[in-house]
Amino acid sequence: MTLFLHLVRRAAVAFVAALAAVVALFLVVDFAENASAFRGPGWIPAVLEMYANRSGVVAWQVAPAAMVLAAGVTASGLRRTREWTAMRALGLGPWRLALPVLAVALTAAGIFVTFGDTLVTRAGQRADAILSQRFHRGGFGRPQEPRRWFRGRGGRRIYHLRGGGGTSFERVTVLEVTPGFRLAKRIDAERMEPGATEGEWLLSEVAERTFSRDGRMTLATFPRRAYRFDEEPGAFAVRPGRPSQLTRPLLGQQIALRRRLGLPFADFVLEWHDRLAHPFAAVAAGLVALALALRRERKGHLTAAIIEAVGVSLAFWAVQGIFWSLGVSARLPPPVAAWAAPAIFLAAGAWMLRRNA
Repeated sequence: MTLFLHLVRRAAVAFVAALAAVVALFLVVDFAENASAFRGPGWIPAVLEMYANRSGVVAWQVAPAAMVLAAGVTASGLRRTREWTAMRALGLGPWRLALPVLAVALTAAGIFVTFGDTLVTRAGQRADAILSQRFHRGGFGRPQEPRRWFRGRGGRRIYHLRGGGGTSFERVTVLEVTPGFRLAKRIDAERMEPGATEGEWLLSEVAERTFSRDGRMTLATFPRRAYRFDEEPGAFAVRPGRPSQLTRPLLGQQIALRRRLGLPFADFVLEWHDRLAHPFAAVAAGLVALALALRRERKGHLTAAIIEAVGVSLAFWAVQGIFWSLGVSARLPPPVAAWAAPAIFLAAGAWMLRRNA
């Protein structure tokens, strides 16, 4: 137990130091890129708040790479001080070192899974909002737009909902098109809400424009009018933006809604699983880095650990990118695509450690 705790402390310190160094490097580069936009009254507190939020996003993104570097540095440190030689002389194999490192990786993964929604969505949106609204620069990721476009069943109607939510919407435009995609009718209303019967919608302050084939337009206005649309209220609960901008509970809701409405949902399922698979990738990739650092013919210490960490990280992101593309294109089930890379590297790391035994 004493040896286990000693190795846990070594691995934890290496992980925290590697994570802090990578995050700090990214923030410094990002600050230098956007420094010209930081001006005006109170810009210092705004910048500090923005980078406090952005640091959480970056930490979540680079945590697996930091764990890869920490595993290599821990093993290199033990080899440099001859502690690894002493452990081998006592008959202790590589798993005596791997288990404490994996314990640190699992703990870090659990923390990032627990706070993943806060770090990935809320912190990222807050940082983007400060950069775009306060300093008028593009954010780290495209924020969600309040305006939403929906195409109805069969493609006959296109809905533009500018405000509201739930089942009632404000500043609504409904476009009706022909099979040849010619605009036949445009309906503008200040408010749209469900009617008393299924398929009925009540529109207030309505301006209805009808377009004939010869190009003439007829305008009619109504203080309140009922229309029959094919779309149910739940159809307009589809969230705009990318799946990465949603929390895991919202991703689950959107997956169920899109599946019911017949809309594409593979990328949402992929993102839902990736919120779990990404932090735990640190365990698999870290195991490979540890096996490389403990190979018998290895030379060098810190420099070798850094080179190996970069190589393992690049290989992991390449494999993950391939499976991600297969998942998005429906060539693989999204859960398989999300967990394939961690599973492959976990198996490879275990096999490599067994060879080092």
